[in-house]
Amino acid sequence: MIVNRGEQEVRATGSRRLRRADDFLAATHYMVRFHPQAGATTLRLAAAFAARTHRNRDGHIAFNIMSTTAELGVSRRTVLNHARYLRELGLIAWVEHGSNRNALRARHGTAWQPGHGYRGTATLYALLAPPHWDRAQGHRIHGRGYRARLIGYTPTGRTRAIATARCATRPSRRRRRGRERCTPSVAPTSRPTRLQEGKRDLDYTRPARPARHRASFTAGQCADAITLTERMQREVWWLHGTCSRRVAYALRPLIRLGWTWQDLAEELACWGVPPQLRDPVAYLHHEIARRGRCGELPPAGQLAADAPPVDDDGQRHQAMLRERFHRHDPAWQHYTRQLRPSLRAQLAAARKDRRWQAAAVPVYRPVLREDEETFLASLPTQTWSDAPTPRQIYAARAHRRPPARGQRTRESDLDWQRRLQDEAEAVRACEALGRRLEFRPQVGAGRRVRLPVERSGHERARAMRICAEEATL
Repeated sequence: MIVNRGEQEVRATGSRRLRRADDFLAATHYMVRFHPQAGATTLRLAAAFAARTHRNRDGHIAFNIMSTTAELGVSRRTVLNHARYLRELGLIAWVEHGSNRNALRARHGTAWQPGHGYRGTATLYALLAPPHWDRAQGHRIHGRGYRARLIGYTPTGRTRAIATARCATRPSRRRRRGRERCTPSVAPTSRPTRLQEGKRDLDYTRPARPARHRASFTAGQCADAITLTERMQREVWWLHGTCSRRVAYALRPLIRLGWTWQDLAEELACWGVPPQLRDPVAYLHHEIARRGRCGELPPAGQLAADAPPVDDDGQRHQAMLRERFHRHDPAWQHYTRQLRPSLRAQLAAARKDRRWQAAAVPVYRPVLREDEETFLASLPTQTWSDAPTPRQIYAARAHRRPPARGQRTRESDLDWQRRLQDEAEAVRACEALGRRLEFRPQVGAGRRVRLPVERSGHERARAMRICAEEATL
């Protein structure tokens, strides 16, 4: 059972749409056994819903509680409870919830006036077929939910559907009794008729109609006629959607005369058919009979002068193929003996060269596409970071690719500028020390100045300052 109210909406239900009242009643009679509280009142409410299906082409019904209560003779709460049972069984679902909104205002739109009155918006239900009922009846369903469609039957479902249809079309015993006619000799009339009181020697019986002797069609002839009709229907536009069996039965007078499907298509295509026909087969019956009486139908087998003969057996097609083979056989022999071996050898050599080229690793030799000075000017300044080398930049430009970048460079560190300043101060201190030593060679002749080697920037700058101070002393 479907207890969640959100799943009882049309957009979320798992049941498919129904439009016929008989299908809804059959599904209700089957599904009512699965609800512990559903019963005869539920079936009466379903019958009331089924009686309203003809008002809407989509099978939607308006749920008027007051009229339904008066129709069933039960209380308001009983009607609401049994409607809930039908929703829980998946037999109905909400299309629209009722409200106090004026439906007449929505109907008239901007032309609404207070004199139109008030009518509340009714609750709309959609009649549904639960999936459990479809499986039990042997239905083959395409899709899921409200938009699912019945596309066929399983073997068991087909047997059940045939039996149900036969029971529905079989007249009951009571109806047959009502239609039976009493034989006058067995059940005479209660009073004499006007003819019995008058002239009794006159014979008022109608002469019997002469029996029509028609040549019956065998089962094989019926199958051939249906096949011929199906081929003809593809050529005649106003017979596309008709039943092939009915059309074949209507065309029997012409098929007996030996008409082919080409003759029928040519004849029916030139008829002045009205644009809208309620029953094309009935129109076909009438026109064949009328044209046959008036002599407007051409004799069978009379074809146009320029129309080619019909090749039903395929003999003409086979003769055409043989003639084409004999005509082109010398060229084919010349191709197979002289041209085909050389063409196949060339194709094999081309495939071999292609495989070798695909397997070989191409050696790319880049060509300088710009001036060397322009290229060197475009290079970034060299630092201690992992910037690409000139060779990598040159190869990337030759391959038309952006130069590769490594990991995060040293310039992104916070103390990189301070290190560069220390390096610059150390270089300036060394240059000043060298100049002073050149002009004052006697100062500090007995001392040896020891310069640091392979130290960090801070340590090197500190050592340079110490050396400079010692040299000035």
